[in-house]
Amino acid sequence: MQPPINQEQVYSPARLLNLVAQQQGQITQQQEQIAKLQALVEALQAQIRRLKKLPPKPDIRPNTKPKDDGKKGDNGPGDDNEPPDNSGKRKVEKPGERTRKNRQQPDKPATEKIITVEVSDVPSGSTPNGFSSFSVQELTIQAFTVEYHLEQWQTPDGQTITAKPPESLHGHHYGPQLQSYLLYQHHGCSVTQPQLLDWLWDIGISMSAGELHRLLTEGHTDFHEEKDALLATGFKCSRYIQTDDTGARHKGQNGYCTIINNELFAWFESTGSKSRENFLSLLHRPWKTYSVTQDALDYLEKFDYPEKWLSIIRQYMGVTFLNREAWEAALNDHGLTGKTRRKQAAEALIYSSLMAHGMGHLTTFSDGAQQFNVFNHAQCWVHAERGLAKVHPVNEQQASAQYWCRTWFWAIYNDLKVFKASPDKSKAQNIRRDFKALTNTQVDFPDLQDALSGLVVIEKELLQVLDAPSLPLHNNLSESQIREYVKRRKISGGTKSKAGRKCRDTFASLKKTCRLYGLSFWHYLKDRIMGSGSFPWLPDLIEQASSDFSCGLTSSY
Repeated sequence: MQPPINQEQVYSPARLLNLVAQQQGQITQQQEQIAKLQALVEALQAQIRRLKKLPPKPDIRPNTKPKDDGKKGDNGPGDDNEPPDNSGKRKVEKPGERTRKNRQQPDKPATEKIITVEVSDVPSGSTPNGFSSFSVQELTIQAFTVEYHLEQWQTPDGQTITAKPPESLHGHHYGPQLQSYLLYQHHGCSVTQPQLLDWLWDIGISMSAGELHRLLTEGHTDFHEEKDALLATGFKCSRYIQTDDTGARHKGQNGYCTIINNELFAWFESTGSKSRENFLSLLHRPWKTYSVTQDALDYLEKFDYPEKWLSIIRQYMGVTFLNREAWEAALNDHGLTGKTRRKQAAEALIYSSLMAHGMGHLTTFSDGAQQFNVFNHAQCWVHAERGLAKVHPVNEQQASAQYWCRTWFWAIYNDLKVFKASPDKSKAQNIRRDFKALTNTQVDFPDLQDALSGLVVIEKELLQVLDAPSLPLHNNLSESQIREYVKRRKISGGTKSKAGRKCRDTFASLKKTCRLYGLSFWHYLKDRIMGSGSFPWLPDLIEQASSDFSCGLTSSY
């Protein structure tokens, strides 16, 4: 028998709804408190990151699926997954990728062999139904020896005349195909000599470590001459050059590699210094003379050069020294031995010699390093913004000011990209006005104010593009090209011989120039080693392409 029902325990529908509403209200209050605590924790964590000078928390958006109707959603003209921007602010774009000719995947090699594969276990009663094609690309690696019988003749006077081996052997006992492959692996793929030697022995090639080293580093005069011609032709066909440098150890000592390049060519040279004199010497590489002109005196006046030295240098006005040794001998004759002043004088004479050879038209584009500040100098916007990015705010007000300044900076950068696409005087005026307004902004944040003041100093270099729309906005091309040396430094540390360092610079220059034109470095090496002459001379490519690339300095508006 069931116990009687207590009427006080029976809730009416209205009371049940009231209890549910109370529970929902309590849950909502708890969720709001949790959200406030989470926001407080994130704010405290952000402040800790700022105080410890750590990078901010990354802003990662949820990975939502695109709509299936094939139409763009309501998120605006950008990505389907991008939330709408209702703030009224201009969208900040990242700096663009480096500009270069993209290489295309080559076509499949021609079919040289057809193999018929039969079906096993064919059911009875089946009839033939033709064939289906299944293409396979293959590579043959086989070691073999070619023996040349060199004809000999004996002259009436008793001398023996012997036929010479083919010139494609270049004096080596290894075929041109093997020579090309070893050069490609070492200089094109950064395979070290010990690894190459192990591979040669694995496939049955008899070669010593010394023979391999000589093959990779000696007897490449033609390659060195072509590399030197790249620089001279590049200067002749360009209105601006980009440059950068990185560490490149040699013989266990610190050294540096400098790249001089643009969309037409890439040229590397390793030296023991990264001074301005070194950079001017690299620009002066196609010539050897030192000239004393008014340009040299004007250059020295910027350094408050002593009158004692200037009076002696003026005596040689209009004189051209055949080489550096002749110039230094003249200084020694006058007892001028100060190291710093001699260095500045050498810079001035190289500079005046470059001007005399018509190099004054060049604009040098760099990351802002002062050793590259010669002729007209333009600077990378990406590096210039780092001064704003490196500032570490300690509160929300400073963080907001930093974000606002960086957003404004990249908005001007985007305006410059639009200007480069269609140069116009009114656009240039608006950009100058916006940049002036940004740098004149007053913020209650001393470090950020100093960073804005730093932009004032380099305003001319940053806005050089308004007078020459063909100039780039960033130095990504040089940095991506010189990364070749960064990878080599991690793999093998550095070079040990002068010939090895020279070959490293030469083949890196030739390889990167081939890549700029979408050409095969492997085919280039085979052509030069075998002497077939079917691969174009790289300086000729520069001259042919100079009219197609935007390496000019003259404004188009």
